[in-house]
Formats: sequence, structure tokens, C-alpha cells
Amino acid sequence: MTTRPTLRVAHVIDSLAGSGGAENRLVDEVVALDDRAEQMVVRLYEQDFLDDRLAAAGIPVVALGFRARYAARTWPVAARRLRAVLGRWRPDVVHTSLVSGNLVGQLAAARLGIPVVSTFNRTGDLGQLRGLLPGQAGWKARIMHALAARVARRGDVHYRAVGRYALDTNCASLGLPSERATVVPRGVDVGAVAPVPRAELGVPDDVPLVVNVARLVPEKAQHLLVEAFAAARGELPGAHLLVAGAPGGNQQAVLDAVERYGLGDAVHLLGFRADARALVASADVFGFSSLSEGSPGAVVEAMHLGTPVAAFDIPPVAELTGDGEHAWLAPAGSAEALAKAVVAAARAPDRLARARAAQAWAERYSLAAVADQLADLLTSRVRT
Repeated sequence: MTTRPTLRVAHVIDSLAGSGGAENRLVDEVVALDDRAEQMVVRLYEQDFLDDRLAAAGIPVVALGFRARYAARTWPVAARRLRAVLGRWRPDVVHTSLVSGNLVGQLAAARLGIPVVSTFNRTGDLGQLRGLLPGQAGWKARIMHALAARVARRGDVHYRAVGRYALDTNCASLGLPSERATVVPRGVDVGAVAPVPRAELGVPDDVPLVVNVARLVPEKAQHLLVEAFAAARGELPGAHLLVAGAPGGNQQAVLDAVERYGLGDAVHLLGFRADARALVASADVFGFSSLSEGSPGAVVEAMHLGTPVAAFDIPPVAELTGDGEHAWLAPAGSAEALAKAVVAAARAPDRLARARAAQAWAERYSLAAVADQLADLLTSRVRT
């Protein structure tokens, strides 16, 4: 006879958009936790791409029916609506993700006396975020941050940080002691992935292939990757660069860089690709130009797949790659240095041995291992 899990967890997140790293990772974790907890997922906003994955796993999704564009002024109503949902279902603990999910989940659970584990998904360095994302400096963003800081200091809220840098910067930003947070990284389950044949990609078999997977938004900085690729191509003749990611606010800068360096025949913007992992498996180098991250799962996936990583040395990337031991890192923002990292990752005599070592290192981020850590953290917060 199957024993029914005794832990009841309600996961609250802004949306279930397919292009979001945090959204995809949460769904992976929820499915992995299925034999450890009875679960439901509540999404605040309209993006529902990942609903079907949860439905296939038998995990209910409740949509509160709000629109993301009105998040700054609908959170009080969303909190009331969520409180009604939680009041009927009565979870043992609420697990929240992303800015609105954290705030709304904390407010709703506090009135019901339910403990909360909220997630620090990205850096808490507000200066850096506002430099990359002008919207973070607007009055709405400042109000939301002030509310988040106030709510975080009350109620039974503990934080799950996806990395040490996320823990340190967010606790400093919110004025919280570091004991209020625990590092539980994001887990990945790559599974069996067959590379995409080069012919299907319009890339010759005998030329270097660099692949990037990320949305075209300012913090991902693919315009710098294009600049680096242009410089690297002098030593990697005929190389191609594929960028798989949904369009966003940095797309024009990327297109301008492609035109500026005359790379229209060598750089391919593919948009969102459901087979992104297969693209990475086909690559000689995974090029990653992000300037701000929480815990970039794409880097871990590339290591799992045995694809050498060339990236900027931002703290989360350095942390995930063993202080750079398992990647070729360049000072953040330097396209010239990133070009050298790409060439080294493609041409280093020990590249295959280092790729195998990176695969072994990445096992610590396997979905099964991380699901155990998350289950332990959620269980530890339940009131007895």
C-alpha cells in the first residue's frame, strides 16, 4: 500500500512562463518532490506555458487571474485572494518564488499563521540591478522593495537562497541576518539529450559552434557576446554563434552588434527553443555573457552535457563552476577577455578532460540531490 505524503506544500509564483529560468526550475522541483509532499501550485498571473507539465504529474495549478502588467497595484487584492485559497487547502508550509510571489505569499500566509519559505532567485545588489534594468529604479519598484523589506522582517518567513551570493546580497538589501536564509541551489535533470545535427542548424560540421541560451534582456548582455565572438572568430575561422532565447529588451542591441561586426551570416538568433539543451549538446563552447544572475541553471546544464563553458566571472557563475576551475572565465563586462575565454574553451588541449571533470562536479546540482535539500528545508519550517 502506498503511503500518502504527510507534508502539504503550496508553491506560489508570479507565473509559469516557459521562457523563465525560475519558473522552469520550480516546476522541475515540484515534480521531483511529488513522492515527498502533497502539493499545489498557485500562479498569480496569466502566463501558463508550464501548466501542462504539472497537470501531467497530477499536481493541481490554481490561477488567481491577475495580469502581470498590473502587479504593482493588484498585490493587495492578490494577497486576499490567495489567503482564501490557502485557507481552504491549509498547507503546512508555503514556498514562494519571484518578487510578487514572495510578497503576496508572505502577506497571505501571515494572516493564517502558516510558515513561509521564500526564494532569493537573483542578486540583491540593487545598484547593479538598477544599472542593468532601469525599471528597477522607478517609483513602483522602490515601493515594492520597501514593502518586501518590511514584510520580510515580520511573520514566520525563512529564505531559500539559490546561492551564497544571492543570500549575502539579499539579506544585506533587506536588512536581515544571514541566519534567516539557507542556501539550496537550483537543481537540474538533463536526462538523455541527443545533439541536433549541424545540418539542421545550417552550420558545417567542421567549424566551431558557440551556443548561448538566455532571453534577450539587458542583464544577459548578448551584445557583449557578439562582440567577443567577432574577436574570437579571428582564431576560430568559420565559427558560428547560435543564440536561443525569447526576444526582450536587449534584442536591438544584439542586432546592432551583429550588423556592426558584419556577422549576419554567422550569428543566428533562434528565439525561444524547446530543444535548447540539444543545441548546447551540439556546441563546442557554451558562451555565457550574463552580468547579473541568481543561479544560472544554463551553466549547470552545459556542464552536465559536457560542453565547455566560457563566461563572465560574476559571483554566481564562479560559485557554480568551483571558482572557475570547471569553466573558462573572463572579467565581467570585458568582451576582449571573453573572446579569449571562448577561444581557450574551444582550443585548449585539455578541454575534454576539463569537460569530464565539470560533469562530475555538476552532480552536486542534480535535481534529486537538490530536491532532498529542499524537502528537508520545507519540513524544518513546519510548526509542530
